Amino acid sequence: MPHKRSTDEVAAYFSELGRLRMLGGDAALDFANTRHWRDGREIDFLTGYPALIDWAVVAGLLSEHEHDRLGEAETLMPLQAADVFSATVRLRDIWKIHLGEATRTTITAPPPSEALRHMVATALGPQNLAIAGLPADPLAGADMALPLARAALAIGAFLALPHAGTLRMCEADPCGGVFLDTSRSQKRRWCAMDSCGNRVKAQRHRLRLKAEAVEPAKR
Repeated sequence: MPHKRSTDEVAAYFSELGRLRMLGGDAALDFANTRHWRDGREIDFLTGYPALIDWAVVAGLLSEHEHDRLGEAETLMPLQAADVFSATVRLRDIWKIHLGEATRTTITAPPPSEALRHMVATALGPQNLAIAGLPADPLAGADMALPLARAALAIGAFLALPHAGTLRMCEADPCGGVFLDTSRSQKRRWCAMDSCGNRVKAQRHRLRLKAEAVEPAKR
């Protein structure tokens, strides 16, 4: 099982690709942030069904009991798990497109596309899977689509309900992380000051030193 807390008490998913902190302020945004830029390259932390259910526990979309049962079921139904994983990634990517459009407007957020609406409605699954959870019978009929349904539920709730803060995209280039700005001043610019914020400031410092070094030569 992945660790749930980092040293600074922010929930974090630890994987072979590194640490992914839950900085979005909402599970739907954390879902989008599973693919973003880091150190000059785009990283996708959802590498397969096992990674998906590991991450979902940290994001609060699965209980540890559900995680364990789905992990056992994945070994028995690998093809079904692979299909669910592919559908989850497609939902995540179209959700990221919507969030990118929403963070580029300062007036009214665009309505979700028909494709996004359809994917969310479809992913919620039959018989209210996202709400009811897995059957009581161990593994018998365990629905591999539960993490997909819970992600869709988080997206639907984010779209339908009011939320504290302003939706923003990290200004570090590149990053692509989205978050809710709940600061009093409403001037939060980065997903995290100790990573993207420091990187941007260091880049500016290097550029300033370079400019100062060139300036005397012009005189």
